[in-house]
Amino acid sequence: MTSEIRLGGPPMGGPPPGMPGLPPELQRIDQLRRGFQVRRFGSGYDPSQVDRLFEGILNAVTGRGPMPMSPNEIDRAQFGLVPGGYFEAEVDAALKEVKDILRGQ
Repeated sequence: MTSEIRLGGPPMGGPPPGMPGLPPELQRIDQLRRGFQVRRFGSGYDPSQVDRLFEGILNAVTGRGPMPMSPNEIDRAQFGLVPGGYFEAEVDAALKEVKDILRGQ
């Protein structure tokens, strides 16, 4: 019998989920980025590209990045497909939610 072990998210730096002091919208963006699952079979969005975009979003929103990020910039993001990548539908839904959060600021 084979079982699959899932870790809490991609091995990335950044604040732990629910870190006190972060505004709720930043906590939500961080939670979204940590929740992506990789495909066991087939291809999906390149995890390093997706993680880099989410890190840039968090940096921009917290003021650690060079400039703010707009929802239009997120619309222009494109990811390569790789074996074992993130499920496209999960990433697309998360990006839609991030754009809604950014529009609300």
